[in-house]
Amino acid sequence: MKFGINVWSYPKSLPLEEAMAHAASIGYDAFEVALTPEDWEHWDSPGWVKKWGAIKERGKELGISIPSVATGLFWRFNMLTQPQDALKVVRMECEAAELLGAKLILVVPGVGVPELSYREHIKRAAAVLKEAGKLAAAHKVFIGVENVWNRAFAGPLEFEMLLDEVGHERIGAYLDVGNVLPHSLPEHWIEVLGKRILQVHVKDYSVAKGTFGVPLSGDVNWSNVRRALAAVNYNGYVVCEVPPYPGDAYQAAEDARNALREVFGK
Repeated sequence: MKFGINVWSYPKSLPLEEAMAHAASIGYDAFEVALTPEDWEHWDSPGWVKKWGAIKERGKELGISIPSVATGLFWRFNMLTQPQDALKVVRMECEAAELLGAKLILVVPGVGVPELSYREHIKRAAAVLKEAGKLAAAHKVFIGVENVWNRAFAGPLEFEMLLDEVGHERIGAYLDVGNVLPHSLPEHWIEVLGKRILQVHVKDYSVAKGTFGVPLSGDVNWSNVRRALAAVNYNGYVVCEVPPYPGDAYQAAEDARNALREVFGK
């Protein structure tokens, strides 16, 4: 098992280079970057291309890999109602991933719309993801569709149904272990999705408090998660996506790394 951390696990005020250096210094194997609203504004500019080249070089200097590209832009551009804008985000992620040498991009499959039937949600999301798959193939990357709190595809069988409807060889699941609570159990998601899991986000969730946190701080049964991942022979990256502590830019990342050692034994 290889361990990584997402840029969102550090405060937005912390320069990316400093976050990457800290992650490398405490033993993370990988660092997941993310597109920002500023990237949307400056996409395809010489500076935009230069930015990703510099990040790639920094990763090499630090000895930390960059396996994937995430983004929060899909909350701004809902693929169910703004398909062209959502596909532009996918293209941006693909181009950034290609510049970085990353192999995976994270995609959110839309946000629930009251005016649409539930079956229409699946139909529309699948149509956009099929087009996204063409972009991924052109850039030689994979798309990990993430389970999020988007009022759609909230159970593993529904998520499997969506992936079946898409039916693209470059599209699978980016499983977020903490996001499945409180409405389902991560071990069930792992059992159902199996080989379709391309990468895993880890964080914990406290049902009583309604808050996310570092692994071992909430209600996720981590022993079950470990066994379930082993049962489907998952050996990819496990990437921490935890909220940083308000009073310390680095401690949450360090606590998460220690928790991963306890859970997975590395």
